[in-house]
Amino acid sequence: MTSNRQRISHIRRSTQEFLVSKTDSPTKKGKTGKTPLIDWNRVKKEFSDLVLDRSIADHALTILHSSRKFGAMAIQIDNVQAKLESEDEDDGTNVWIDVAKAIDAICRKENGIWGPLTRDLFGCVFSEKDDLFCRKTAKKIQTRLSSFRNETISIGISTYPMLNFKKSQTIENTHKALDHAAFFNGNSIVLLDAVSFNISGDKRHQEKDFQGAIKEFTIGLMIDPSNVNLHNSLGVCHGVLGSLEKALEFFDAALWLDPDEIMALYNKGLIFMMKENWQKALDFFLQANQSGEAVFEILFQIGRIYLQTGKSKEGRKFLEKAVKLQPDSGSAFRFLGESYAVDEMIEEAIYAYTKAVKQNPSDAASFSALGHFFDIQGENSEIATTLCEQSVRLSPENGLFRHRLGERYLKQNRLDKALEQFQKAQALGYDSTEFIEKINNNHTANRSQ
Repeated sequence: MTSNRQRISHIRRSTQEFLVSKTDSPTKKGKTGKTPLIDWNRVKKEFSDLVLDRSIADHALTILHSSRKFGAMAIQIDNVQAKLESEDEDDGTNVWIDVAKAIDAICRKENGIWGPLTRDLFGCVFSEKDDLFCRKTAKKIQTRLSSFRNETISIGISTYPMLNFKKSQTIENTHKALDHAAFFNGNSIVLLDAVSFNISGDKRHQEKDFQGAIKEFTIGLMIDPSNVNLHNSLGVCHGVLGSLEKALEFFDAALWLDPDEIMALYNKGLIFMMKENWQKALDFFLQANQSGEAVFEILFQIGRIYLQTGKSKEGRKFLEKAVKLQPDSGSAFRFLGESYAVDEMIEEAIYAYTKAVKQNPSDAASFSALGHFFDIQGENSEIATTLCEQSVRLSPENGLFRHRLGERYLKQNRLDKALEQFQKAQALGYDSTEFIEKINNNHTANRSQ
């Protein structure tokens, strides 16, 4: 389990520029893309005492009111959709019966109760049993099934008492354990733990339910206060919500536990970047980069800061590495284009900006820069104008883009259009005074003739 947990926790992904552990739960879908439902009426024919008018959770809670402890399981058949879509229809639907037989046999032997947890999950409950018993019993169910059918099941386990969870919540938590089990290649047994809540929190994070994610991650830390990923994930949530100081607290906690944790180093740098403390941000990004592992986000942000602080040559080295790692990043190509432009490397700048707009057709800055540099090079005048017009359509509130478009119209002797763009640029804070006066003087001279 330890090696599997490491595999879950240390795959990184970027979310709103922060780095978090990737816990996207694997999906097991058939051709329809829908989860198959258990034919409970068919199961009922084989087990006449099976209660179908309520879930096993409701049924169990009526007899667990005096229990000091108990264990609950959620059981799912692995890859069942393929079985149901097989040519042998009877074999496909009989899978429910055979799984039920395995569960029933063990529950009768171990004094457990079982039934429908949901429309597509089996559930069972064992009164006065602990986690060790549940793990052994879950394995017995798997073994029993494999003795007469080539089928595998995954099982999520939750036990009571745990933290301050109510008995009903304990049964609900089997779903989180089962989601955790989905990371492994079938025939898995997972006891609810901190990683289960990391996975649950990450799902909420992906759904933009940041408060819900914070709740799940916090519960995970109550189970395992030394979990670096949970501290990092909580920092990310607070950072996305704008609570920068709170985010720093969690990133600091993660780094106290593991001073070389790349995600926490990077994310702490990003917080300082949001605060416009460029030097501190750069220090943390550079420290994260010392791991020797080439990470796109780290290289990208180092390049941006060097460019931001007037060190275009240093920044270009990192941005060139970044685009090699992620050649579909329009943003990286745009900043690379800016680094070339600062040092008047026009051909290289045009190449980078062209790549940027191909990757991101909404990149107004790259369209404007391309139009500007095409103009400087004496390229097709209409193409240069079209590029500048596109930048203004995409970002009409940018004074620089309007000024560049005004210059293009001026060179085409379209004075009224040029004046309109210069005046709008001026209103937006870009100094176009010289060009406005030039056109007005031209109009005055024409009228005096």
